[in-house]
Amino acid sequence: MKRLLLICMLLSFTAVAMADEVSFEWKGRNKVVQGQQFRLEYVVTGTDKGEMSLPQFKGCTELFRGSSRGTSVNIINGNVSRTITNSIVVTLRADEVGTHNIEPATLVVDGKTYKTKPLTLTVLEGDATDESAAAERGGNRGAAVASGNSSETFTRLVLSRTNVYEQEAILATLKVYTLAPQLNFTKVTLPSFEGFAAQELDVPESNQWDIERYKDRNYKTATLRRVLLFPQRTGDITINGGSCEIEVYEVQGINFFGQPLYDVVSKNVITPSVKVNVKSLPADKPATFTGGVGDFKLTSELSSNTIKANEALTLTVTVQGKGNLQLMQNPVVEFPSEFEAYDPQVNLDIRSSAGGVSGKRVIEYTIIPRYAGTFTIPPIEISYFDINSKSYKTLASSEYVVEVSKGDDAGGTAVSSFHSKDDVRLLNADIRHIKTDSGNLAKHHVAYVASWAYWLWYIIPVVLLIVVAIALRKYAAANADIALNRHRKANKVALRRLKQAGIYLKARDEAHFYEEVLRAVWGYLCDKLTMPLSELSRDNVQSELLRYGVADSLVARFTAVLDRCEFARYAPSQSDDAMDQLYQETLDAIGEMENIIKTKKNNSAI
Repeated sequence: MKRLLLICMLLSFTAVAMADEVSFEWKGRNKVVQGQQFRLEYVVTGTDKGEMSLPQFKGCTELFRGSSRGTSVNIINGNVSRTITNSIVVTLRADEVGTHNIEPATLVVDGKTYKTKPLTLTVLEGDATDESAAAERGGNRGAAVASGNSSETFTRLVLSRTNVYEQEAILATLKVYTLAPQLNFTKVTLPSFEGFAAQELDVPESNQWDIERYKDRNYKTATLRRVLLFPQRTGDITINGGSCEIEVYEVQGINFFGQPLYDVVSKNVITPSVKVNVKSLPADKPATFTGGVGDFKLTSELSSNTIKANEALTLTVTVQGKGNLQLMQNPVVEFPSEFEAYDPQVNLDIRSSAGGVSGKRVIEYTIIPRYAGTFTIPPIEISYFDINSKSYKTLASSEYVVEVSKGDDAGGTAVSSFHSKDDVRLLNADIRHIKTDSGNLAKHHVAYVASWAYWLWYIIPVVLLIVVAIALRKYAAANADIALNRHRKANKVALRRLKQAGIYLKARDEAHFYEEVLRAVWGYLCDKLTMPLSELSRDNVQSELLRYGVADSLVARFTAVLDRCEFARYAPSQSDDAMDQLYQETLDAIGEMENIIKTKKNNSAI
């Protein structure tokens, strides 16, 4: 009876929510090299009903097609939600060079049709080096962007346009091009953008490597920075290149199994300068020109058309559209002389993207009529330069008629003039005149030279200079010994490579995962044991580990990791658990090796 009651209570506090929203999308790459094999995945989320109808893949040959189904359950605060996923994975080979428009895939569920977004597939021409390397391998010439030991790497500042008008937006994209298998960025320095107003844009965290053909060769590319530029002067403006400090993985030798060994080389890459031709705006500028360049609309609103004297009104002017909203000037409003106007308050609601700046500029004018009567606020006019028509355009608001009645005298009379103190009359009891007398103020003299603060200004910089000098000497001495430096940084470099392997593990990319783990282990042993690349082999590593005082069990664990990685490279399709287990064993082995080294250092210190 108690068990039945407990089950009923659990059911009463648990709600199972089925995912009613159905989504249908494709995942994969949209830019490949001719002859390259790649995958497209069509994923349905929220239902396992219906049949998918896939399109014809123009310019490609379908090699394999497989399907999978899955269900995930989430429990949050007693609420259970279940998500159903159904997917079809298509393996293709890119055959025809060019841009191919792939029709959307369709899914019909209970009479309702769902479609994916269209796919624009770009097939790039393969490099000559790829073709010769593919001939030696026997096929799949587009399997990589480049072959051989090339590690060519450079950066470019790509501008959306180089011939613009003053204040016209330019998208500047800093991109890296490389043939190296892997890069690490340590520092990216943007150009100064002298002569421009610059606004940096966010780069998505999911930014991935792409393929781009540049000067008859295919490179791996990635976006480092994106900046919107607004020219502030006319003529030819040269954007001096920035710089990037990167770590490039270069092939330095072959291991025991015939696989390449990589070494990390630091390089400072300078971005070439770019020239922009900035044209001046036409000379026939209207008197109401506010500096706007783009495409805008103007709206206005008055808080009320009837009001009492000495009460506040708000006139709101909104400039909305696409262009240099943040650099525009406020329009001049001709208020009646009987109105007291305060400085306007400006609120910007803008969105910056690769297409430029869009949004609105809201200007609020606070005005106070001081006398009763009927007054007219003339239309507000602003002029801007329209990029599309290459001409000036003028926008105007409505005219406003304000009826001002006599105000209440209970709280004070109106302020009609502020030219002298005698003319000022109180608006309310909380407004007072500024006092002009000095009051009872006295100077307090302190002998500053005799204070501790005076001497600390001399002592502290001297002490800091000595500390910095000692630290720099120790740093220079440590870096002078290259072998010792590699020994000290071996663990950090290995963990960085294993972090990249963890990314491949989450993506279930077996080939890159096992390759990255193998690089991490061989690189760690080479640096930690200070062995030259020419002597790096399985037998030498085992004997060197034993001579170093490492236990036989740990030597066996390192050997097992190397064997499993090499086996997986030639016999793929390992289970997910095997990949997870190998990743953890590698971390444990390196961690135990670091503990042994720390123990030896402590014993030697004693």
